[in-house]
Amino acid sequence: MRLGCWCPGFSLHRWSSSFSLFWKALAAERSPVSPQGFTPTVGVQASLACSAQLSRRSVLSCRLKASLQLLLLATSLHAEPIVTGFERFHNGEPTREGGALLYNELGCANCHGGDTGLPARQGPVLADMKSRANAAWIAEFLTDPQSAKPGTMMPALFDGLPAKEKAAQIQAVTHYLMSLKPVGKPVKPKAARHANAERGSARFHQVGCVACHAPTPDFHPAHGAPKPEEFTSRPVPLPDLKKKYSLLTLAAFLENPDAVRPDGRMPHLGLNAEDAMDIACHLMDYRPSDPREAPGLPTLKLNADLAKQGAEIVAKLNCASCHSLTAEDKPVTVALQKSEGGCLSAKPATGRPHYDLSDRQRASLITFLSGKDQPAFTTAQQTHLTLQALNCYACHGRDGIGGPDVARDRYFVGDEGIADAGRLAPPLTGIGQKLRADWLESVFLGEGRVRPYLQTKMPKYPAHAKTLTALLKKTDQKELPKLHPEGDLAAGQKLTGILGGMNCITCHVWGDKPSLGIQALDISQLDKRLTPEWFRDYMLNPQGYRPGTLMPPLWPGGQTMLKDVLDGDTEKQLAAIWEFIKKGDSLPEGYPAHVANAFELIPQDRPILQRAFLNHVGSQAILAGFPGGIHIAYDGDKGRPALAWRGRFFDAYSTWFVRAAPFEDPLEKEVFAWPQGSENDAPGYRGYRLDKAGNPTFLTRVDGVEVEEAYRVEEGKLHRTVTWAPGQKEPAWTHPEGLEVTESAAKANHQRHFVYSWK
Repeated sequence: MRLGCWCPGFSLHRWSSSFSLFWKALAAERSPVSPQGFTPTVGVQASLACSAQLSRRSVLSCRLKASLQLLLLATSLHAEPIVTGFERFHNGEPTREGGALLYNELGCANCHGGDTGLPARQGPVLADMKSRANAAWIAEFLTDPQSAKPGTMMPALFDGLPAKEKAAQIQAVTHYLMSLKPVGKPVKPKAARHANAERGSARFHQVGCVACHAPTPDFHPAHGAPKPEEFTSRPVPLPDLKKKYSLLTLAAFLENPDAVRPDGRMPHLGLNAEDAMDIACHLMDYRPSDPREAPGLPTLKLNADLAKQGAEIVAKLNCASCHSLTAEDKPVTVALQKSEGGCLSAKPATGRPHYDLSDRQRASLITFLSGKDQPAFTTAQQTHLTLQALNCYACHGRDGIGGPDVARDRYFVGDEGIADAGRLAPPLTGIGQKLRADWLESVFLGEGRVRPYLQTKMPKYPAHAKTLTALLKKTDQKELPKLHPEGDLAAGQKLTGILGGMNCITCHVWGDKPSLGIQALDISQLDKRLTPEWFRDYMLNPQGYRPGTLMPPLWPGGQTMLKDVLDGDTEKQLAAIWEFIKKGDSLPEGYPAHVANAFELIPQDRPILQRAFLNHVGSQAILAGFPGGIHIAYDGDKGRPALAWRGRFFDAYSTWFVRAAPFEDPLEKEVFAWPQGSENDAPGYRGYRLDKAGNPTFLTRVDGVEVEEAYRVEEGKLHRTVTWAPGQKEPAWTHPEGLEVTESAAKANHQRHFVYSWK
């Protein structure tokens, strides 16, 4: 869709229903203008009114009525390719570095050669295309790449041809691509039996997709939706996914993008099949719960003659320089030369790739090509460009740059008890010095993971794991003081514990043992990850490495606070901790020796009352366990009985020892629940009291009437006596579903006595 003469390639994304929308967007001056901001996509009618010449920053109003999805900053109205690293870090004067990034990411190096030192940028694998994409979308994409996928880095290859010849060539190429066989054994996408688009929306916004792609406007992050001006760069655009994929093929791609895009620009997040299917349902707005009912891809009746013609056209266009096709297709290197109508021209000649570059992109490429004889980039420059190429800076910061902007920061979630460290990816400053080479490589391979509380997933980059590891180790290499050569194992056990030690286990997990407070990362295997020199340096100054960290300075100014351990020698204490982490085979001192059920509460002589976070009840559950082996959970928030069960009562370990205590369950699986919300919609819980035997009476209000509920267990049955204020209307009572309820005589007119029995 084109809006006047200002908006080439402007397009609109999906939405679930038709509605009217006012669209406001900031406009940035380009030849002559190019509005940027909220982005509607794909064939809808719209009107744009502007009463004056736009200034460098102006506001446009546009009214649309269509079936659409509004994407926050989804793409700008620019027609140029969107290279995220360039957009974010090279938006000023043209630089050689910015030009090198474009030269690599636009695939220039694939055709013209020249080592940029960056991970090679490849197009998608084109083998077995018929099992993945709709032939009609392929033809549409080849006809006008920027219209089918705004911001794409795929150049237009058929511009300048007469209309009939262009259509004929695209038809032939489409038949050829649809005829390509799979490499190796074909993998047929499998449909799950259940899918949930709402869950997919949550996962799409939690696992890291919106670090690169635009969030959807109907999703509201926990800390509030971002403002448009808080987005500092355009996201990686999406095509009309309904046109391109079937539900099953999109889910298969999300589960294993490396099979189709091994260059890592669409990284492998390690999604399981359930997450991949649910996210696909969200992206395609597929609402039925059974994905097996979703339509498949249309079948193209292949024409062998057209496919043969297409093969010849593909060879002539040198598509194999960017794409994996067949074993017979070989790329051809094209020498760089200055000429009218080349790739950098505003209007490339027929038969030349047409990228529709912006003036800034073109100038940056020229700056890079003009300086090819200059000295190679430094290792630090090469590292920053590599992280820009792979868009690592979408999640991570390094040396004061990168990390999510204010808008995208809102979508990073995890354990807020650990502050930002519990939800944001760790900084990459000095990462090559920090991590052992074998561990760093395992991280890039998708194996090394130590932060289970982060919802955002660290992608894996198997094609670049060794190269990235070597580059970061080389860049960050520096001499640091070594640890003291001798570590005292016993002292290390003391120092990591809470009995006169540094209280490490108050915050940090130790193996399979939760910490006593916030659940920070496991420190029992630090020697497998960290270099000992970095460990020493960090422990002496945590804030210097990660400003704002909750990790306290335990050796301020290099001085220990524990003068009675190893004669107060800081270096010996650090070495002792490292030695215990590396070789210790026991727990830090003071760790509760918790084994299964060691903290099980067993009512014997009197009832036990225990507050806890309980599933299906809430954070204000009051558990009452009775010696007769029957127990209840009372909802102290809503002021009503919630659960009843028989058998074992409750394990209090997490409630007592874990500061960020998880929600728990009773120790029995068969639990009977009172109907939720029906008995006390206007809660007025006022506490409880105990009789001489320890039986509880809960004080609450039901239907505005003050009520006392007394519970006790006798002869294998649960007794509940409810008493309300004399003269008041009797409230309505409910009972746990699945239990037999009988009623015995009460002592007064404003009292009822219920007895619950197990069948």
